[in-house]
Amino acid sequence: MKYVKIIPLFFCCLVLAHVLFAEEKLPPGQVGVAPNIFEELHIGSKPVNESIRLYNFKEKPITVRVDAHNWTIDEDNKVKLLPPDPQSLDQWLIINPLSFTVPPKKSQVIRFSIRPRVKPDPGEHRAIIYFTEEKNPEDSTATATLQVLFRIGVGVYATADPVRKKGVLHSFKLDGNKKLSADIENTGNVHIRFGGKFAIWQADTFPGLDNPSKVFPQNKKDKEPPEGYAAGGQLNRFPVLPGARRTITTALPRIEKSGTYIIAVKDTLAGTPRSQIFRLTR
Repeated sequence: MKYVKIIPLFFCCLVLAHVLFAEEKLPPGQVGVAPNIFEELHIGSKPVNESIRLYNFKEKPITVRVDAHNWTIDEDNKVKLLPPDPQSLDQWLIINPLSFTVPPKKSQVIRFSIRPRVKPDPGEHRAIIYFTEEKNPEDSTATATLQVLFRIGVGVYATADPVRKKGVLHSFKLDGNKKLSADIENTGNVHIRFGGKFAIWQADTFPGLDNPSKVFPQNKKDKEPPEGYAAGGQLNRFPVLPGARRTITTALPRIEKSGTYIIAVKDTLAGTPRSQIFRLTR
């Protein structure tokens, strides 16, 4: 049998969009994990115990290996695995089980605990838990068959007091009429995300930022969009880690009709909300 292992893309987010973590490209309906990220874990006086459920939607059983790694994000906004160190979360995880087989159309619960070996430094500690499919020696599929082995990552963020969630938005601009670019510096000790939404309107029909309910209409399938409303979406929530400065971009949808448009943005960085507009000509 021929096997192809999918190369990690991580973040797709890590996982990535937000699923800053189920990072591998899998055939649809094959496997799934829930949750796909942990962001609110606190290392304190109480034990931290959590669980992940892995779903097998295949018609065959799957055998899975579990391991954990320390990681960071490089200058190209790609996840980079790091060697463990005394303060890395992967060294404090106790995971059970580390290997298992899931029958077809069934699921498996994987439990983990955080038990620091040393006193945690203030701020953020990170790990990624990988679920990797292993070759099944009992698979009788013809040798000519191409079998895809999956690898799924679940991001785990845990914090120790005192926590400082701070960020500086150095610039936010319309870049080449094709994307929004945010130059963000993380000055705190936990990761931050540039969350928010945008709406694109024909300039002569723009309701104005003082009417947010009209500027950002709810997307309902049975309801026609307001006149002049061209498109909308969510800002890229890729994380910026402590001490890093990164440019986070959000691609704009294509607008077929030429003209002048207003892009309204409502965003939040490290708890600070803001609103602004850009003029777009196409």
